[in-house]
Amino acid sequence: MTDLQKIRELQGKVMKDIAAGALIPMMMIGDELNLFEKLHKLGPITAEDFSKKIKMDHRYILEWLLALSAANYIDYNSKEKKFNLTNEQFAVLADENSSSLMIGGFENLVGAIHNYKIVKENFKNGKGTEWGSLHPCCLSGSARFFKPAYSIFLIKKWLPSIDNAVEILNNGGSFADIGCGYGHSTEMIAKEFPKSKVVGIDPHAPSIQEAKTNSASKGLKNLDYQIASAENYNGRFDIISFFDCLHDMGDPISAVKYAKSKLNANGTLMLIEPYADDEVSNNFNLIGQMYYSFSTIACIPASKAQKVGLALGAQAGAEKLSNILNEGGFNNIKVTYKTTSNMVIQAKV
Repeated sequence: MTDLQKIRELQGKVMKDIAAGALIPMMMIGDELNLFEKLHKLGPITAEDFSKKIKMDHRYILEWLLALSAANYIDYNSKEKKFNLTNEQFAVLADENSSSLMIGGFENLVGAIHNYKIVKENFKNGKGTEWGSLHPCCLSGSARFFKPAYSIFLIKKWLPSIDNAVEILNNGGSFADIGCGYGHSTEMIAKEFPKSKVVGIDPHAPSIQEAKTNSASKGLKNLDYQIASAENYNGRFDIISFFDCLHDMGDPISAVKYAKSKLNANGTLMLIEPYADDEVSNNFNLIGQMYYSFSTIACIPASKAQKVGLALGAQAGAEKLSNILNEGGFNNIKVTYKTTSNMVIQAKV
């Protein structure tokens, strides 16, 4: 017999998710037209005055403002009929230098929506879609989505959790950032450790070009980039890292084996992955919902487009990842740091 109460509860959750999904185009319009930044500078302000100052259509602007006010993303004074973006809201929605910025998640969702028809076919044919062939919003959105976490944790928490990593890099050690994408993590390390040699490595040429453009004005003489895969880059290193990318690789075991061959004596492999419990039902929460979904639309297709196509997925878990590291030739493995969304794993021979 159907439980009417359970139907009502599920309908309520679905309605919340539909309402959240409806914000995706609102957020991207605000982002791409710089509406958040402009509102932060001009507010508190009426919709009519805001429209005039930014020279955009009043009716569209009003509806956009009302939608985001309903979501509590911006403030509304009903007495004065004025809208405002607080400093805190600006930090989360629009400040590219903020460690709290989250707009990249919405950008990633736009890419996911564009990709769904391609991935739908992959469900039927079992094939993959390489990372560079995904919608550009997946690439740029991922870079913006991960950058704030890197800015908070990478230098202050993650690197110090790795045995002697800070000392090695302060003394002029070498660091390889495999799958560096737009190079945000690579650039942070190069800036923090000017005596070190830091190399960002990625097979996607446009991403490497973006990384070079981003760092061109920073004067980081210890930073270099290579267009190369996880199995054919050049150089030897004291620390080799995989930031949120090992699970995207078709043959992560070979990638780990190659990294082992490129480590200096007593070198360390540093693995950053989305946090997940080894028991999948313990991941049935907001983080798990997000990462399993992103994994379905981007991570699994990217892996299956490559040789072997192991398709670890973005919620692989520490045990499965440790097994990969074992098979790659590392036997001294430990989780050194955890957050609600990431975990750091250290591996030594």
